[in-house]
Amino acid sequence: MDLFLLNIQLLKMINSFIKNVFNLFDLEIKRINKESSSVNIQSKKTDKLTLHSTSTGSYYLPSDAISDVVANTIIAGDIFEKSVVDLASNYIKPNSTVLDVGSNYGQMSILFSKLVGSKGKVHAFEANSWIYEILNKNIKVNGKSENIIPHFGAVHDVDNVTLIFSDIDFVDWGAYGSYGIDYNVNVGQEVSSITIDSFCFEEPISFMKIDIQGGDLNAMKGAIETIRKHQMPILFEYEYHFEDKFNFNFQQYVDFVNSINYKFHKVINGHNFLIIPK
Repeated sequence: MDLFLLNIQLLKMINSFIKNVFNLFDLEIKRINKESSSVNIQSKKTDKLTLHSTSTGSYYLPSDAISDVVANTIIAGDIFEKSVVDLASNYIKPNSTVLDVGSNYGQMSILFSKLVGSKGKVHAFEANSWIYEILNKNIKVNGKSENIIPHFGAVHDVDNVTLIFSDIDFVDWGAYGSYGIDYNVNVGQEVSSITIDSFCFEEPISFMKIDIQGGDLNAMKGAIETIRKHQMPILFEYEYHFEDKFNFNFQQYVDFVNSINYKFHKVINGHNFLIIPK
C-alpha cells in the first residue's frame, strides 16, 4: 500500500511540475480526453437510433453520436474498455449477481450476463433518462430481459434526493456516457438518487463495477452494508479531472477503502482501481 500511494503522489508531483513550467511561459495545457474523435466532427443530441448487429451483440445506438467513442467501439465489433471486462471475468461466478453501476448502452451488462449465466442476475444502473431507454432496448433485443435488471436513478450515498444530470453539449466530451451528475448546478435533468443498500440482493454478489463520472465514492458509501455482507471485488474509476470541480481527492478514496477493511489490488489503464477484502 505504501508503494501504491507513493506512486500516486509521484504522478501528482510530476503533473504539478509540468503545469508550473507551462505557466511560466504563459502556455495552456488542454486535456484531450479518450472520447475525442480524430476527425473534427461533433456529435449531435438526437432521438434517432440505429440498430447495429455486432460480434458482441445487437445494439441500438444514437444515430448522430458521431464522435462517441463508446458507440464507435461497439459498432466496430469491439469491446469498450475490454481490459475491464477481462478483469471482471476473473471474478464473476456463474449463478451470481453483478452490479453494473453506470451501464451506459449496456454492452458490459450484456457481457456480464453471459458470465453469470441464465440463472444469474446483472443489475444495471443508469442516471441519464435517454440512455436508460437505449439500455432497455438493448437488453430486450439481446434477449436478456430475464437476467439483466435495469434501474433508473443516480446511485448515491443517500436515497430520494434530487440531483441534476448535467446538460449534454458535446463540447468538452464527445460521448453520451462522459456526462453525469453535476453536484454544483441546479439546471439540467432532475434525477432521484438511489443507494445500493436500498436493494435486497438474494444471490451472492460476485463483482461490482462503478463508473459514474466522479460519483464513485458516493456510490460506495451508499453500499457499505451490501459490501460488508457480500465482500465482492469492486472496480471503480477515479476521475482525476473532476477533483477540483467536485472537491475530492484520492486520499478520501484510500481512507474509505481502509474503513471497509479492503485493499487496493490492481490498477487498470491508470484510472480503474480494483479493491478486494483484506
